[in-house]
Amino acid sequence: MSLSRFSIQRPVFAWTLMFGLIFFGVLSFRNMGINDNPDIDFPVISINYGYEGATPAVIEKDVVEPVENVLVSMQGIRSMTSTSQRGSGQISLEFEIDKDIDFALQEVQTLLGRAQRQLPDSVEPPVVTKSNAADEPIMYINIRTDTLKPRELMVLYRDQIRDRISTVEGVAETRAFGYHEPYLRVDLDADKLEQYQLTATDIISSISREHKELPAGRFEFEDNEKTIRIMGEATQLNEFKNMVISRRGGTPNYVPIRLKDVANIYEGIENLRRISRFNGKRAMGIAVQKQRGVNAVATADRVKERIEEINKELPEGTVMGVNFDRTQFIRESVDELIFTLLLSALLTSLVCWLFLGSLSATWNVLLAIPTAIVGTFIFINWLGFTLNNFSLLGLALAIGVVVDDAIIMLENIVRYGQMGWDKVNAAFKGSREITFAVIATTAALVAIFIPITFLDGMEGKFFFEFAVTIAIAVMLSSVEALTLAPMRCSQFLNIEKRKTAFGRGFESLMDRLRNFYKVTLSWCLHRRILVVSTSILFFAGSLSIIRWMPTEFAPSQDRGVLFIIFLGPDGTSLQYTNKKVIEFEEKARQHPAVDRTFLAVGGFGQGGRSNRGNGVVILKERDKRQQSQFEVADDLRKVAQSIEGMKIFIRDRFGGPFGGRRGSPLEFTINGPNPEKAKELFFTMQKKMEESGLMVGVRSDDVLTLPEVHITPNRDRAIASGVEVGEIADVVNATFGGVVAGQYTDFSRRFDIWVQLEEQDRQRTEDINKIYVRNNRGELIPMKNVVDVVNIEGPQEIYRENRMRGLRVDSNLNKGIALGAAIDEVNKIAKVVLPEKYFLRFEETPKERLFDILLIMGLGLVIAYMVLAVQFNSFIDPWIVFVAVPFGLTGSFLALMLSGQSLNVYSFIGLLLTMGIVKKNSILLVEFTNQLRTQGMDLKEALLEACPIRLRPILMTSLATIAAAIPPALALGPGSETRVPMAITVIGGVSLSMLFTLFVVPCVYSLINPRMLVIPDEDDHMPEYGQ
Repeated sequence: MSLSRFSIQRPVFAWTLMFGLIFFGVLSFRNMGINDNPDIDFPVISINYGYEGATPAVIEKDVVEPVENVLVSMQGIRSMTSTSQRGSGQISLEFEIDKDIDFALQEVQTLLGRAQRQLPDSVEPPVVTKSNAADEPIMYINIRTDTLKPRELMVLYRDQIRDRISTVEGVAETRAFGYHEPYLRVDLDADKLEQYQLTATDIISSISREHKELPAGRFEFEDNEKTIRIMGEATQLNEFKNMVISRRGGTPNYVPIRLKDVANIYEGIENLRRISRFNGKRAMGIAVQKQRGVNAVATADRVKERIEEINKELPEGTVMGVNFDRTQFIRESVDELIFTLLLSALLTSLVCWLFLGSLSATWNVLLAIPTAIVGTFIFINWLGFTLNNFSLLGLALAIGVVVDDAIIMLENIVRYGQMGWDKVNAAFKGSREITFAVIATTAALVAIFIPITFLDGMEGKFFFEFAVTIAIAVMLSSVEALTLAPMRCSQFLNIEKRKTAFGRGFESLMDRLRNFYKVTLSWCLHRRILVVSTSILFFAGSLSIIRWMPTEFAPSQDRGVLFIIFLGPDGTSLQYTNKKVIEFEEKARQHPAVDRTFLAVGGFGQGGRSNRGNGVVILKERDKRQQSQFEVADDLRKVAQSIEGMKIFIRDRFGGPFGGRRGSPLEFTINGPNPEKAKELFFTMQKKMEESGLMVGVRSDDVLTLPEVHITPNRDRAIASGVEVGEIADVVNATFGGVVAGQYTDFSRRFDIWVQLEEQDRQRTEDINKIYVRNNRGELIPMKNVVDVVNIEGPQEIYRENRMRGLRVDSNLNKGIALGAAIDEVNKIAKVVLPEKYFLRFEETPKERLFDILLIMGLGLVIAYMVLAVQFNSFIDPWIVFVAVPFGLTGSFLALMLSGQSLNVYSFIGLLLTMGIVKKNSILLVEFTNQLRTQGMDLKEALLEACPIRLRPILMTSLATIAAAIPPALALGPGSETRVPMAITVIGGVSLSMLFTLFVVPCVYSLINPRMLVIPDEDDHMPEYGQ
């Protein structure tokens, strides 16, 4: 018994199935997380080493190279990169996509233990972390004040805000920008140290001896015991200031010298190396990261609720606010997709009503949408998917597909109803006749998307959810068409002749169109070789347009945010950089599209370089600004060019989930044997790249230099003076670098004690002459007598790629320029500029990545052919079905070219969908023609009978698909940049293939399938229902 017959005879089963899919689908929808992208494990492991005071060159030689030599023995490493900076080194391992990241982490930790024995003793143990897609912050918060001093703000954040934000449900961690650690500062006076014959190490040793609290055993009594603690820490600031310095070196000091006599002691913050501002006012920022697998939108809402609670408790003049909320784009995208679904459903229903003229039939088709779409949530929730751009993308495209099966089924049932059959027997007869076509079209479409799950790389991880989502929706639509649609028709279908003038006119138009089509088809069948040959020439000629189409892997999205990078001359001060950043900030905030700014001088995070700055410019909502994100960026670039003495780079296009490692749209590395020569080649390429007009903001951090002061102990003079090299290093580090000498308690709050020279005594190289070092006889020796001071320049960073030095280059693209065109131009420049042994390395070009998708498309066709061959029990019929595919591709390419879209991953996904849809129409023609020939009709008679009968369902499914694709093609709302190329691809492909399917497929059928073996079916004379 067929599913349709079973559902008609047992309608309660069908109704229960429908309500079950909708009810549990709604529950699953409410239970699903909402994120920007799917939660996946990135096959990347980062290893961070700390080596206090070491230069990038020392980090590379003493840390990075030995560790790389050990790690290279690991299996499955795709690439190994490293960055050596002052005081730290980072090694990043990217593995093959199928590598078990947890097993790799254990293997890395084992190898690092072996490498640790080869590293200097002062190198800190490594910090090893996995990289995840969820590591990107979902929200940036700002804290600004008009009343609190800097230290008061830092203490407020540390003690009252940080933990309250990080403990919000769903938050993984928080990172502070513009935060300076509160200290009890001991700023040493160089002149007073000389006056009292003291060194910085004397001060540090005295604090360690005189400021101490520690356990000292216990008293044991007969009935109890009590612990003993030495409470030697100063509990008040004055007590700390009056602490006695009891020794000079190892010699007792009999004249009381108090700490306040040689130092300025106060409650302050760490050295100012970063300045951050929100809308021009001093502020600090907090980046909030969510836990993996949780609902990003719900987490952001909970954080906002916590911010409101905290704001009620903050001092007057201090306020917290959201600077940038990435989930807002997710919310708007989800809302826009829901609106698109509803609008698509409305347009689809209009098409159905127009052709069928029955409200009951229209409602029957519309019910297929919630059943298939909502029911899909049950399965994707069970698979652990989230509501993200990719799963929702699958649902958005599925809206035009899920109704196709219902339309095919319903149209055939309505046709029998219009022939005079009652609704029950019409449902039986119509569903039985069309069952094979529904199954075949569904299988062919699902077969197209199955290969996407085999796509390699990160793209495959992301598009896996897309492919599975749309496959589930299509399969549910098939189940709906085979069970629910016939059942509803048998109960509620009402077939009446159209009474309105419009209805009668449309019916008359369809009759004339059907007659015209039959006459035209007969003419084509008599000239079938001419028709087929002309069609082949048309397709071959249309392929030439591909070479003129721009290529990129993914289109840029207008997310309403611009990232700014400030780069001053080497060695410039924080004050100089701050002045230039303020100048840009004031001009940028005058732009009518700019809503707010957050800029950090010295960079984000805990580190900082005085000649650098970073920031974000958040734009107004789309409906409140007239310019796109990219047009605003062009305006701000003109502003940046007007500011002298500072290079300002504006990033308006981001790599997104498929972008480069550093987040720029164009990234590559210059490799070669000589790093200095590579720098020269970069500057030549930089000039030519910007002159091309395709690229803007071409930069490389690896050409930057860092002014250094090398203090080299003169061993002969040091030995003669009795000074140890270790003592020299300790004094220089304490006076100029600063050290933590202990901890101080103030009202149960602990603060580090920071010892360093006063700022005015450590601003110039000559200040080294002010300090003294103690020799082994307890005498003070001027530092200048035992060291040589040299000013040099060294690299700020050293980058290595696969154990070889490289020079990283980042660039933005000019408005309207596709990534593929920019890469082609860079390669042309490289052929002219780069000498032998120097070469460029792109991570992966768009053409290479799109070629992988092209192979997936070919694999999809192979699987579809195999499925159709089994279903038709013929090796010939699938080839006839495939005739429509080339013309669908031609229509898609033409539509993309005329609309100015590029060939990208999303348009290729649209091509896949088009290939699946256009085969549906061919299957309808081939399957029904086979049925008529099985009943004894000759070839031409069967074609002229079957094709006009199937004209209406072909027009209905094609127009319904086009109608469903119109809303996303209109570029409405956020995220439309990814939906537009897919929708335009579908519209163009379905439109053109519909025309060729109606004429070329019958001609090809008559040429390659002229004979047919007729096998009688036992059920051919099945009695009607009720007989």
